[in-house]
Parts: sequence; structure tokens; C-alpha cells
Amino acid sequence: MAEKATIGNVEITAVLDMVPPPREPSAMFPDVPASAWEPYQDTLENGMLQLYYGAFLVMSQGKTILVDTGMGPGPHPERGNLTGNLYQVVSDVLQPPDNTMNTNVSPSDQVNFVVHTHLHADHVGWNLRYSGGMPAPNFRRARYWIPKPDYDYFTEPERLEQTPYIQRQIIPLRRLRLQEIIEGPKAVTDEVSVLPAPGHTPGHQVVLIDSNGQKGAVVGDLLHSIAQVSEPTWCAGVDYDKSQSAASREKLLDQAEKEGWILAAGHFPPGKQVGKVVREGDKRRWQPL
Repeated sequence: MAEKATIGNVEITAVLDMVPPPREPSAMFPDVPASAWEPYQDTLENGMLQLYYGAFLVMSQGKTILVDTGMGPGPHPERGNLTGNLYQVVSDVLQPPDNTMNTNVSPSDQVNFVVHTHLHADHVGWNLRYSGGMPAPNFRRARYWIPKPDYDYFTEPERLEQTPYIQRQIIPLRRLRLQEIIEGPKAVTDEVSVLPAPGHTPGHQVVLIDSNGQKGAVVGDLLHSIAQVSEPTWCAGVDYDKSQSAASREKLLDQAEKEGWILAAGHFPPGKQVGKVVREGDKRRWQPL
């Protein structure tokens, strides 16, 4: 059963793509000593850091917004030859429209926007499928929103040569006239908007929700581990700018705590991906809904 929550009139649903192999905490957080994890053993699984590759469906004012598209179908040799499942999960959640007899309409056609928090491989993998070498969108009626600083960074010629997933999952969107390069805050609906939160990547952004007196956010990769709610200075080794990442994380957590936001974090374990930031002594902690 998909994990769901409501923020005002907005409904968010967690969709899981795949579960990569667990890793030593130091592999993800190289600057955090093993001893610092002692108070946070409950955020680990058998002493290992287990990430989950998840995304979120956001329903607002008759629009369906998919925030990130997971790792993709695979198999992915670098991740244990695993395959992703996001497209099927999205289809199961949305179901075919009740009032259509058109067999060409699939559940995925209900997605109006695909909003990328950033352009790492595990967030863009289901954008396109290939048949005979030709790309076609998995969400063919959607506009794909891409943060401009990330687009500029990842399409630099030398970097582009080293990121085949950008070549396959991002570059063709322009030719297909499906991409929208965005910069700065931008509204998706009257209740949903995107806001830059850089550091993890140059153009990393979060999706804000403000509806009927309630607020929340889909945080992208501001958070990889529940421990970071209590330790916002802990940065992933892959963060582009660690000081900026920590500052963006602290700012969001501070606002979420003060204003009672509901947050959604796709790398958290199923059942704990949606929650609130609460104060316990001199530390914040994660409280799943």
C-alpha cells in the first residue's frame, strides 16, 4: 500500500522505484566518524546505511505532478543488477481514467508535470524509454521541469561525456519539446511551487506545498538519512558544495520545525518517508506521520 499524506487540499503519495544494496555509513558520509553514528543506530539497518530510491506523486487542483523519476528500469550493474519499478507503481496508483474508452490512454498520461529536484541518475531514470534506439517519454503528456543551474552544469561537454544517463534521459527532452528549463522560484499550481535549495547539486530545488493553512515540502536530496534531521551539518560525499548543502538543509529544517511543515524524503525507509520535524532537547528529530 502506497504511503499517502494530505497537506491542506494537496495529496502526496510515495512511490518506490528500487532498493539499492546497503553500504557502510562512511561510504555515503565520508566526513562523519563511525563513533558519531552511535546515537543514531536506529536510523541504520544492521549497522548499514540503506537508502531507498523513491519519488512522489503530488495531486493539486486537478493536476498530477511527479517529483523525480527514480533510477529507471535497469538492470543497473553498478547497483547489483537491480531493476526499477517506478513506472508500474505510478500506473497502479493512478489507475486508468474511469470515463475513457480510449485504449491509448494509460494511467501515466495523467501526469501533467515531472519536476526534477536535481539531475542525479537516481532521479531521472524513468523520463524516457527506448525502442529501436529512439526515445519516447514515459509520461508523454507531461512537461519536464529541469533546474537551469543543473542543466548548465551537467551538459558541459566534458561532464556530459561522463554522464551517459544525461545523454539518454535529459538531452532528448528538448528535441521532443517536452522540457522546461526553470530558474528561481516558480509556481506549478496555486498550491505547489519549486524553490532553489542548492548545495547537493548547483541547481538542487525543493517542491513547496502551501494549501488551506498547511505547509510542506518534498525535499529531494537535502536529506539522505533520518540522522541528518538531528545532524544537519552531515553532508553526503557526493554533495557539490557541502557548506551550501548544509546551509540549505538547516534553513529548511528550521522553517519546517517552526511552522509544523510535513516533509517528504524519498531516500527514507518506506513508512517513514513522510513526517514532521520535532524538537527533543537540544536536537531535532524525525517523527513519521
